[in-house]
Amino acid sequence: MNKRHLIDLHIHSNFSDGKLSIPDIVDLYGEKGFSAIAITDHLADSQTLTGFVTHKLNLSLSLKNMPEYLETIKKEAVRAKQKYNMLLIPGVEVTLNSWSKQRGAHIVFLGVDDFIDPNKSVEQLLKDNSKYFSIAAHPLWEESYEFKTTYLWDKRDQLKNLFDAWECATASKFSKEVYESGLAYISSSDFHNPNKFESWKSQLFLEDLNLENILDSIRSKRIEPIWV
Repeated sequence: MNKRHLIDLHIHSNFSDGKLSIPDIVDLYGEKGFSAIAITDHLADSQTLTGFVTHKLNLSLSLKNMPEYLETIKKEAVRAKQKYNMLLIPGVEVTLNSWSKQRGAHIVFLGVDDFIDPNKSVEQLLKDNSKYFSIAAHPLWEESYEFKTTYLWDKRDQLKNLFDAWECATASKFSKEVYESGLAYISSSDFHNPNKFESWKSQLFLEDLNLENILDSIRSKRIEPIWV
């Protein structure tokens, strides 16, 4: 019999700009009954001014701390399974920040097991890392006071075969345009702060919960946004 599962596949820890450690995130979500979560800390480029500053402020993963990051997730995955029967997925959010709509893009990769070089074009990043599950993060994010990430949506006809899914809801924002586009979708919290836990996340129904079944449910659109 299929069981209802809550999942959140876009979460930031204090390895980048989140407030909580990975163990604290595991406990927070585990105690709330989630079945699967992904830690997806920022991995910013280092060639643009915004990327350079992000690294200087220690708000991004790097080649240096990537092994520690992945090892922490691996260790916590064992504890998450044993204590909460929760799946913990390693990921990153490749972060190409820009004030311009023509260049800004964020890409979540899931199932990551090694460093990803963020200093490449969007197309090359997707091609070089096709073994990972790729999500176009908040592709319609264009608040006036924040970095724009609409490049992916503007180029969706060229990129749709390179992405596995697109975020139709992020944090408190829901995009009907993405949800009704016919593309595979996911809704996630983009979690940074426990004070803002309530947000869009996803639910699905599976008999056997594992990473492949989750990803297959997303690809086949057997998943729905839920406000939790």
